[in-house]
Amino acid sequence: MLKVSPAVNDEELNALFTSAWPGHQKAGFRVLLERAMFYVCAYEGQRLVGFVKVIGDGGVHGFLLDPTVVQDRQRRGIGRCLVTRCVEEARRRGLEWLHVDFEPQLKPFYEACGFRHTEAGIQNLQGRGPNKAPEPTRFARGSS
Repeated sequence: MLKVSPAVNDEELNALFTSAWPGHQKAGFRVLLERAMFYVCAYEGQRLVGFVKVIGDGGVHGFLLDPTVVQDRQRRGIGRCLVTRCVEEARRRGLEWLHVDFEPQLKPFYEACGFRHTEAGIQNLQGRGPNKAPEPTRFARGSS
């Protein structure tokens, strides 16, 4: 069963993310959920088995983030159902564009969900990994 923006707690979300993402560190999700335009949860009975959220720019663009399915339920169509429900909800809320960034191995999944490939860029602002931020530009006094 899919639910849009249901009451969900940190314990449930941390269990889901720990199962699906190696190295997940326990986190508080309240602020992230409050700032999301909406999120979708997948349940089997009372068990949370999937999650995805959409954030917005305040206009016509939405951004799909954190699609996650508990490890023992992956590759059963739950992820695709979550993304499809987000697309429907985003359209219902008047968004014109839904963006998603993904690693190359996930291209078939997102294409099956109706996304097309576009060029994009990303930069790690914390200086970790190969795409770290460049040194700040220093301007000479009196220049603009």
